[in-house]
Amino acid sequence: MTAITRPRICPFCESSCGLLVTAEPDTGEITRIQGDPDHPASRGFLCAKSQGLRGLREDPDRVTRPLLRRGDDFIEIGWEEALDRAAQGLNRIRDRDGIAGLGIYLGNPGAHNAGVMLGMPALLGALPALMVSAASIDSFPRFLASLLMYGNQARIPVPDIERTDYFLIFGGNPLVSNGSMMGAPDMPRRIKALQARGGKLVVVDPRRTETAEVADQHLPVRPGSDALMLLAMIHTLFEENRIDPGRLAAMTRGLSELRELAGTYPPERVAPFTGVSAMEIRQLSRDFAGADSAVAYGRVGACCQPFGSLAIWLLDCLNILTGNLDREGGALFPAPAVPSFLMHLPFENGEAPYGRLRSRVSATPAIGPSFPTQVLWEEIETPGEGQIRGLITVAGNPALSNANAGRVIGALESLEFMVSVDYYINETTRHADLILPPADHLKRSEMTVIYNEWMVENVVAWSQPLLPKDGDERTDWEILTGLAARLSDMDRENFVTRHIEGFVDFLAPLLPRRPGGMSVDAMLGASEHHGEPDNLYDMLIRTGPRGDGYGGYPGGLTLDRLKASRSGLSLGPMAAERLPSALDTPDARIDLVPPVVSKDLARLEEALARGRFQPDQFLLINRRHSRSNNSWMHNIHALVKGPERCVAWLNPADAAELGLRDGDRLRIASRVGEIELPVALNDAMARRVVSVPHGWGHGDDRVRLRLASSRIGANVNMLSDDAEPDRPSGNAAFNGIPVSLSPASHP
Repeated sequence: MTAITRPRICPFCESSCGLLVTAEPDTGEITRIQGDPDHPASRGFLCAKSQGLRGLREDPDRVTRPLLRRGDDFIEIGWEEALDRAAQGLNRIRDRDGIAGLGIYLGNPGAHNAGVMLGMPALLGALPALMVSAASIDSFPRFLASLLMYGNQARIPVPDIERTDYFLIFGGNPLVSNGSMMGAPDMPRRIKALQARGGKLVVVDPRRTETAEVADQHLPVRPGSDALMLLAMIHTLFEENRIDPGRLAAMTRGLSELRELAGTYPPERVAPFTGVSAMEIRQLSRDFAGADSAVAYGRVGACCQPFGSLAIWLLDCLNILTGNLDREGGALFPAPAVPSFLMHLPFENGEAPYGRLRSRVSATPAIGPSFPTQVLWEEIETPGEGQIRGLITVAGNPALSNANAGRVIGALESLEFMVSVDYYINETTRHADLILPPADHLKRSEMTVIYNEWMVENVVAWSQPLLPKDGDERTDWEILTGLAARLSDMDRENFVTRHIEGFVDFLAPLLPRRPGGMSVDAMLGASEHHGEPDNLYDMLIRTGPRGDGYGGYPGGLTLDRLKASRSGLSLGPMAAERLPSALDTPDARIDLVPPVVSKDLARLEEALARGRFQPDQFLLINRRHSRSNNSWMHNIHALVKGPERCVAWLNPADAAELGLRDGDRLRIASRVGEIELPVALNDAMARRVVSVPHGWGHGDDRVRLRLASSRIGANVNMLSDDAEPDRPSGNAAFNGIPVSLSPASHP
């Protein structure tokens, strides 16, 4: 039979690039993966991670049948038995301890999978439980700032990189990430175009990253001191009368309070702690304010530190104070066809949905229903009424990805019952009683339902399955809804219908083109030819802001139209002047000084008094690699081949002081643990900063990851301190961790 080639949405990062995947239908062999030149955003671009589609499918270690624990091993069982046993085990704990005895962990890959994102509400509806997600590892400060300032955690200002004259980056590396919270396929092309038209790129980062390497200016800031530097920049703007919010002035509150707060942070005060001179800070402020258009952007380096919420809040303030929010060339709010409905958290009685829920042990506040991940482990560890004894993990490996990994592993070992929806027996799922493996990516349809909200171009795309499922395979959507149906004591067909009806009714206020006189049953009937879960995709498209409203808006979007487009549709570039209509705050104004965040300045002052930013203290930062996706693609040869990647990068001058040469083994210790790994001398590192990549540490002999286990590396999260998160949001702090360094005592 002739090979088939179909477009696919790449599921491995936020950019959601368009791919063309070629397969042999008789054997299922993937023969080619290339960029789709017709995709309206990526236009043929692809990165190395795209080859993971083939690697995951061909990996002999990938689990393909449900597994049941038998002692220290697993045996294969059928799907009906697996789902029955999963429901029985979870219900046993719920019947005895109530819903407080159960937890759910959602990992990063789930956010790239529409079946997971739409299936999780079904599971949570059937099994209300303490919910944590990997978003609290890298995104909670961004979500919290957007929630408090703009009234919607998904309302994230996205750099207008296509039109800006001045692009200022704090702690972001878009040449490697393709633009996190700024979905921008082919960042090399976009940055070259910026500089070719006379624009300027400035990077503030402790490491001369791949992006900093091509920047017009690189300022090596001390890890974790971004908020201090931003306060000094805002101080300079006020002091030199460079505040000019323009039309935003009428939409903000708190300007005088912000002036007062920034008044105690002149550049001369913060310079010794940031490692950036007062003169450089002042000039950076002037350049930013004086540019025809400018945008400040911060990502993982700014989020994942003890003062991440302060840093992200102040970055937004910088854009607002200079009139660069909601303006061409500044930071814009996309208007996607399918907004992030699942992330919308409404205010109640004028109060933001923050802290309505607090954890049992530490009273940590939740953002909406979601808690920071470290809450889960303390809730498992701590005896008493409400102790979590049962856990579901979905596409996550917290044993490697969470702070204080030693504590995480201990908590997993103590559970009474655990179910994992995952491809692998990895460092986390090896603790599970049941592993439920989904069919691979190429055997399900796909549509982006989360990342549309922060794409630099308004694009909507759908992917049809490339290959048919085998007779006994199930997609993530089928697994989650099948388990939820059993937990609800219903047959799956009736449960799914009830779930969709409730889901659409819940979202009704957010669906601007839902026909007033048309029931959910009628909409389901009109969309049923698409099958599951495409019928739900169709409903979200047709009732969304660009939809056809089931005939009420002729020419509007439908899934049928989207399917006919093959590679997706462009809805045009981001537009300016969406404010104030895009604000969801009770008074339709931007809160420049949200108390939840601004009160954390007291903790920043305490850190200064304790000597947290002393220049002689070694500080640890993470790093990512273009061929790596957290911990879950290290068993794919195409993505891990080549030189050893898990090495500590250290400035040569620091290495000389420690008596270390290139390739020597280095011991790094923090308050919570220590690791040893080879050191590589690298002058891209600022002094007194050491960098270790995350996601490694595959040394557990009870996992089934043969390739990853042959390239073990070290788990940097044995050093990450869960007692020192970003306090307002609870986000883990992987950067700016105080550590001590010494040569290892053995080769």
